[in-house]
Amino acid sequence: MSPSHVAEPTYEAIRKRLMAGTWPMGYRLEAVRLAEDLGVSISPVRDGLNRLVGEKLVDLVPGIGFHVPRLTEAMLRDLLDLNMLLLLSAVRLGASTDGASIADSAAESHADRTGALFARIASLSGNSEVVETVRIVGARLHATRSNEVAILPTAPDELESIRIAAELRTTDLVGLLMDYHEARKQYLDRFLAQLQAGRAI
Repeated sequence: MSPSHVAEPTYEAIRKRLMAGTWPMGYRLEAVRLAEDLGVSISPVRDGLNRLVGEKLVDLVPGIGFHVPRLTEAMLRDLLDLNMLLLLSAVRLGASTDGASIADSAAESHADRTGALFARIASLSGNSEVVETVRIVGARLHATRSNEVAILPTAPDELESIRIAAELRTTDLVGLLMDYHEARKQYLDRFLAQLQAGRAI
């Protein structure tokens, strides 16, 4: 096991690249090359990759190695459905409580703002498992969210409508969350094409 002062930054660096869609789906993640790129030994890289396997951000094929997961339309649809169900559950569980504040996020990117907003909505549930699962699903959807504005130009407006409805606890929040996820399922092929291309190798 690598020392935490090396292991944690290494894990975070690899995770950040995966979430950004730096590598295309199916890309082989070579531990030696990553160690050279990050300026660390191979041990923290392997530790980080194994940890990311547990979060389903990396696939491990015995005898072949680590790869960026290949998503299909069905898998991406299932992730969107899971995210929606978790958020709807959080809204329902938080309906009888004051819950958390849903103030506007200072995050710069659309994908980061989406993740931050959904994390705050998840916190309405008061259930730590719901919050953590939304965080993990959000990480898996982050690269997709990075392409939303190019594919769905109204995405920032949709997000703002959800934020306002969540902040005010209006009754249309459920409908807005459902519409958000359904809209993205109409463009699964385009999202997957972007994930296949990656951003850099």
